[in-house]
Amino acid sequence: MRLDFIEICGFRGFRDLVRINFGRGFTVITGRNGVGKSTLCDAVEFAITGSIDKYAVEKAAKESLSDYLWWRGEGVPKAHYVTASFIDDDGKPFTIKRTRESGSDRSPEEIKAALCRGPAPDDALRQLTRTSIIRDEWIAALSLDLTETERFDLVRSALGAVEGSEAGSRAKEVVAAAEAAHAKDEAAYDNARTRLADRLTQQSETQAALSRSGDVSAAIQVIATAAPDAPPELSARLIAGRNALANARARLARMGEALQLGREVAATQAAFNAPEALAEREAASVAHETAQRDHESAQNTVSDAEQRLGREEEVDAIAASLSILVEHGERLGLHDDHCPLCAAHRTLDEFAAGLAAARSRIISLASGVQGARDALAAAKENAQQPSLAFKAAAAVVEGHADELRQLRDQEAAHVGFYTQWGLDHRFIQDPDGLEQAISVERDRFIDLERALLVLEASQAVSRMSSIESNISALRAEIEKLAGAVSQSQNAVTAAREIERSVRRVSAEIIDERLAQISPLLNELYQRLRPHADWRTIDYSIRGDVRRFLSLKVGDGLNPQFVFSSGQRRAAGLAFLLSVHLARAWTPLRSLLLDDPVQHIDDFRALHLVEVLAALRLDGRQIICAVEDPALADLLCRRLVSTATEGGRRFDIDLGPLGATSVVIDQEIHPMPVGVLRGVVTA
Repeated sequence: MRLDFIEICGFRGFRDLVRINFGRGFTVITGRNGVGKSTLCDAVEFAITGSIDKYAVEKAAKESLSDYLWWRGEGVPKAHYVTASFIDDDGKPFTIKRTRESGSDRSPEEIKAALCRGPAPDDALRQLTRTSIIRDEWIAALSLDLTETERFDLVRSALGAVEGSEAGSRAKEVVAAAEAAHAKDEAAYDNARTRLADRLTQQSETQAALSRSGDVSAAIQVIATAAPDAPPELSARLIAGRNALANARARLARMGEALQLGREVAATQAAFNAPEALAEREAASVAHETAQRDHESAQNTVSDAEQRLGREEEVDAIAASLSILVEHGERLGLHDDHCPLCAAHRTLDEFAAGLAAARSRIISLASGVQGARDALAAAKENAQQPSLAFKAAAAVVEGHADELRQLRDQEAAHVGFYTQWGLDHRFIQDPDGLEQAISVERDRFIDLERALLVLEASQAVSRMSSIESNISALRAEIEKLAGAVSQSQNAVTAAREIERSVRRVSAEIIDERLAQISPLLNELYQRLRPHADWRTIDYSIRGDVRRFLSLKVGDGLNPQFVFSSGQRRAAGLAFLLSVHLARAWTPLRSLLLDDPVQHIDDFRALHLVEVLAALRLDGRQIICAVEDPALADLLCRRLVSTATEGGRRFDIDLGPLGATSVVIDQEIHPMPVGVLRGVVTA
């Protein structure tokens, strides 16, 4: 059975009617943060269970989750409902519709009957959504961050394992009634055994410490050197030594970072001060000065040409005025042999010669304007190349100035790092010396660590005799209590045996079911590669009454405390995917992932894509919401679309009033057969 479609109206951020038809093979949903990708997963969960389980706080500030299930923004929705439809392999649909007014049109029993089969766990619908919907905020919280007991309960509930039976309950009641008669002796016996186990553990630890013991006086001297202000008591010396060891470890880390910074600064300085770089900067400076002189000379030429044009235009204006006067005088002619302009006595020949001389002067005055304009245009054209050359040279000089500023900033950051962490400033310009100092500091660190082991062993010597005498006394006490307990225990032996048998069989059934997770978990863990060195992850189950499921990597390390945030999320994804795949009590083949790559680097995100592609090939319906469009494109390519199990992609965004809508609804068609084949021609 798979998800067929989800239809939302007036639910959370979806004001208007939106219908998402899921691809039978896969569906990729993309959109920026806050547009409603998580709401689609909320809608599926709400349709199945009637609630949303991702909020740790049910009520806050006199408000509850139910106050935020339906649309609260601008505008009024046409209705308030969520419809989720599932379809089985025969094409038979099963639809659930929940409205604000009347609730669900299906009872929990009907939903459970359709989506669950076989020995379903308690609260099966909630377990179904928790193992089918992997949310960003719950990846680490439902895997590595759980306590060992909570993790066991989660896996047991997800797998549908049921611990105990009616016969087991009756056996427990009989045992409880029989044990009431000898509770006092049994408690004393168990208490003595516990104390004996503790002493034996202490004896084993003390013996191990003694096996590592060495020269105590030398160890004390090493710790005194590392922590000169430590009190003389051995326990106080150990505490001071451990603190000095932690400080030395942190100091080594800072010195390593300073060495890396020093190497980088030295490399940058060498490159900046290289002869080629110096020559290049000198040549750029000379070229800049030459280009500046050429630019200024060209600009001066342009200025001179502009001034000449101004003068010529002024003279041209005088010539125009003079031309008007000459025309006017010629038109008036001589009056009584006198010039009409200056009243001087003139003959006709003299008057005509004067007019000719005036016209000649007018022609001379007006002839320089066009030449001045041509000279200005030529000067401007000749100034363009020097101007461009000057700008290019200035840009080169500015680039060299930026390089110098960056080098100075890097040098300042280097000095600031030394100042911030109290490192010796002598090594700022001496990375090789710092490397030698790190080697010396590392040797001191190793000596201090060994000295602490020696002192711990010496402290164990003084405890060994008292522990051994205590063990002897406890064994005598246990023998005495065992005799007392055996008198009353005979009456409950048969009932206890029955109860143990029932518990053992039940535990074996649970362990067999949980064993399904181990190969899945390791396979998924290896594919996602959360850690470069720890390639496998193991789980172990312990406890009879309270069961504990622990996860270990490397040499018995807890990944919850040694992994980074991204590594914990990658390991958590492997764990949750293995739980999802190990379910045998539901026919639902849909896996929903709500932005599973937050805080995960691109390397592990690509591995997750390949894991999802493998799950897709196994017949799972993958529904994945991501923020990055490029990752969505990759998912659409790797989650193979076939003729019978196609894929879809949806891009969603917010409308003008804040309501979510589908921007792009795209069907991912299967790749055509033979698309990679081609005919090679000569």
